[in-house]
Amino acid sequence: MGSGASKGGSYKLTYFNGKGRGEVARLCFAAAGVKYEDIRVEQSDWPALKPKTPLGFLPVLEVNGKELTQKLVVDRFLAGQFGLFGSNDMEKAKIDEVMTTIADFTVDCTNPLFIKEESAKVEAVKSIVNTKLPAIMAYLEKTLDANLTNSGFIVGGKLSVADLTIFFFVDTLGNLSSTAIDKYTKIKDLSAKVGAINSIATYVANRKKTPF
Repeated sequence: MGSGASKGGSYKLTYFNGKGRGEVARLCFAAAGVKYEDIRVEQSDWPALKPKTPLGFLPVLEVNGKELTQKLVVDRFLAGQFGLFGSNDMEKAKIDEVMTTIADFTVDCTNPLFIKEESAKVEAVKSIVNTKLPAIMAYLEKTLDANLTNSGFIVGGKLSVADLTIFFFVDTLGNLSSTAIDKYTKIKDLSAKVGAINSIATYVANRKKTPF
């Protein structure tokens, strides 16, 4: 996406050339139909850029020349800008709960991707899928049961950043194991619903292909 100014001003998102901790922010932009500068940093360029960032890591979001960092801060800010953060304090808290829980667990999900020895990688994936994943999926499905409306979204009868976070989480799990979420049909259905939204489907179809 190119640069532009709307719904709050001029936006520039800086992250590595991958999905990772920058992808939910990109999904927020896609869902809202808001243009932004999608700055993708190659690893070779990172040492020179790192000292110029607020805390020495990415993502960094620049809004009208002012910088924000920390993934969840960026995601929450954009969600608030674009009407994706609920309609009352309880909805906001539930959205935040989902986002924070998934952010904590995603670290576990991505660690095996960096293991080079294949047998060790297989064992690490098996441990996550069999011992850690069931608890978080039970939490997400319970959350769906408690909050689901006829719309099929987490809160408020409409799309929120919680749904976008779950959508990306399912994508991340797919990289970990092609069968990891087969039995979690409620989560699969929610993810499919988000993925079928025209703006999201268009973004996913056209986004840069990266391994993770």
